[in-house]
Amino acid sequence: MLSRENPKVRNYLRHVLGPLSKPISRARSITQIISQNPRHVLKLLINSSLAPHNQSQPDVYPFAAYLGERFGCTHVVAIGQPSAKDLIQIYPKFESVGIVSSLELGACRKRYGFGTWLDEDTTLAATPTLPKDVVQRSVIVCKDVDQFVNPESLLKNLKNWLDQAPVCILTSSDRDLDRTATNGPSTTTTRRNGWNLTELKALLRAEGFNVEFIGYTVNDNVNYEKKTILAVITNDAIRKQSRTAAPSDFRVVAFMAAYNEEDIIVQSIKKWTDQGVRVHVLENWSTDATYDLAKELERQLPVTVERFPKEGPSNYFDWGAMLERMEALSREIEADWFVRRGADEVLASPWPGISYKDALYLVDQEGFNCVDHTIVEFHPVDDGFKAGMDHEAYFRHFDFKNLSHANQRKAWKNCGQPISTIASAGHDVVFDGRRVYPFKFLLKHYSFRSQKHGEKKVFRERKSRWNPNERARGWHIHYDSMQEGHRFVQPASEKEVFDEDNFNKTYLVERLSGIGAHRKSF
Repeated sequence: MLSRENPKVRNYLRHVLGPLSKPISRARSITQIISQNPRHVLKLLINSSLAPHNQSQPDVYPFAAYLGERFGCTHVVAIGQPSAKDLIQIYPKFESVGIVSSLELGACRKRYGFGTWLDEDTTLAATPTLPKDVVQRSVIVCKDVDQFVNPESLLKNLKNWLDQAPVCILTSSDRDLDRTATNGPSTTTTRRNGWNLTELKALLRAEGFNVEFIGYTVNDNVNYEKKTILAVITNDAIRKQSRTAAPSDFRVVAFMAAYNEEDIIVQSIKKWTDQGVRVHVLENWSTDATYDLAKELERQLPVTVERFPKEGPSNYFDWGAMLERMEALSREIEADWFVRRGADEVLASPWPGISYKDALYLVDQEGFNCVDHTIVEFHPVDDGFKAGMDHEAYFRHFDFKNLSHANQRKAWKNCGQPISTIASAGHDVVFDGRRVYPFKFLLKHYSFRSQKHGEKKVFRERKSRWNPNERARGWHIHYDSMQEGHRFVQPASEKEVFDEDNFNKTYLVERLSGIGAHRKSF
């Protein structure tokens, strides 16, 4: 009914329901999604459009879909009462198994006939009844665990399911932050009073769960306050096999492009070599001391420096040729993993206290061979930075970068086959058998270090050197909005101050998946 012969219906749906499709994978248009199961999907879209605007925990089901896709899941087990706005994030890409209260069971079966709906009281009070082959291919979502009458039975079932399921997302109100959900602070950890983040984390670990990450997600899509705890729990068997430091023969090589970065080049290289990563610098014939400083390190550290192009300075910055050179180097250099990083970038693992190299080893042991990143942009709030200072320590004021390209897949395993990065201008690395790790790493970007540095970099060293052929392909557009007089030094009051522990908890979903990272306010 909603195929090619009904263009008017298709256009109407795009106009009325188009905004609802944005969180769904961009690879599928709304028409393609509907065509998979027209009756159920259209009904779900209509129910979602007619639902109240206010949505509880709007990032939870998009996050579940994100993790489900990357873990290779085929099912989502939804415990609680998912709304139409929740289900539209996962269906029809995933099969749905809903575990709801007996009062809601009949309505869910009638309203959402595409899913399998089970009685919460029966399913959670007994031994798990879900087929093992379904659980093994499921991401489990349990919203508002503090609202369950019998959370002990729920946690017991979750623990059993996580012997097979790769991942579970669990949420709860934070008693200390959301006073509307409880009677106020308490010294106990009973369900009646709920939990704060520390208590819930301790409870889950005491019950034997592998709490991979825990932090906060937004309460609703009106105020976007962060008062809801979100825990990411992973299959414990996988982690027991892999949580070890990288062995000494695990070799990681970082490719670093550099042009006129004399103020940070030494620190930037050492941030790799200090953790045992070798660095190959492609130096683009800088007009400052970048090359000399890098060559000096070549005699002291595991660093090699190559001037590119080898023929000498070129009129334009030929980024495509440099990417092609990195692709060639990845076939020539012996390494287990490769990373591409700019001189003004610092890459970090998602686990505090675990180095980037050790984190890559963990990813490797879990059977994945590519890593994506979420970008955080750091801004100068004064002109006090001096050459040679630690830029990561000096610049503390940040926001999430507004990206022109969603992917930042800059680390990949050497699988002994060609890679392709040029089609995406280096933002993505493509090769046969690629498995992108479900949790994004962090890319901390330090584009500008002062007002003077920003003006010099953008207006004299970058815009004038862009290759016109590459510009015609849509590359090098990130400075287009900047004109003479642009304010590179930002007011400190307009940015957040980076504290690792607070950042990791407050922006848990944003940093691990990128979901919600570019909202104007939180």
